Amino acid sequence: MSDQQALSLLMSSPVTQDMLSHIVNVTLKVIQCKKSKTVLPSPPSSPNQKSSKNLPSLMTFISRLVRYTNVYTGTLLTTLVYLERLSAKLPKNAEGLPCTLHRIFLACLILSSKFHNDSSPKNYHWAKYTDGLFKSEDVNLMERQLLSLMDWDLSVSNTDLIRSLKRFIDPIKADLRKTSRVRRHIIKQKQHQQIASNLVSPLPSTASSTQLHSYVDLQKDQSHYRSLSTSSIYSLSSCSSIDSSPDDDLPTDINRSYLY
Repeated sequence: MSDQQALSLLMSSPVTQDMLSHIVNVTLKVIQCKKSKTVLPSPPSSPNQKSSKNLPSLMTFISRLVRYTNVYTGTLLTTLVYLERLSAKLPKNAEGLPCTLHRIFLACLILSSKFHNDSSPKNYHWAKYTDGLFKSEDVNLMERQLLSLMDWDLSVSNTDLIRSLKRFIDPIKADLRKTSRVRRHIIKQKQHQQIASNLVSPLPSTASSTQLHSYVDLQKDQSHYRSLSTSSIYSLSSCSSIDSSPDDDLPTDINRSYLY
């Protein structure tokens, strides 16, 4: 099964806890953050001191956004592509504020939503989704900053998605291969059952008298062969002095089917 097939299935699947956990882990690797206020000067309209003390965990923050917005799986997972691009562009020794990772993920989710959907929430809606953690000015600023860092390139190809989502695509491909093997096995079983059914199917009611007598004789010959033991059949076939019997005139495939 191809990566594209697995990707299509992944994008149409519901958001899972495993997806959220993976997104959190990828976001945590984008930049190192310290709790000290002396790391970087506070950006304009940053969360006030009261909000900073009540800063939710990244998992809680992302889970709330997903629940409030009912975001599509494709939109959510595209943020992984943006997060990896941003991680590659930032200096390795870059450090951020306690809320920096929350800002980064929110900005990635907003851009992904606008890239995928003709109609997406306005920035003041996104500010409400943060439960007062950020204001509309904050959302506008983080969006502009991310666009600048990414050189305004929001294009995402299937190749980008397959590379970033390999962790989810590989298990789907394995399941597809297993399902394909099971399906082929079932088809073969049905074919064998059909062949066996055809071999023992009754003679059509429209058969002629000659066909009926031939069919009855054939059934008698087959019953005769069934009653013989394997040793008797082998002894008969090894005796050259015995004349040919009417059984020898049976079709080869019928003789063979009862010799084994």
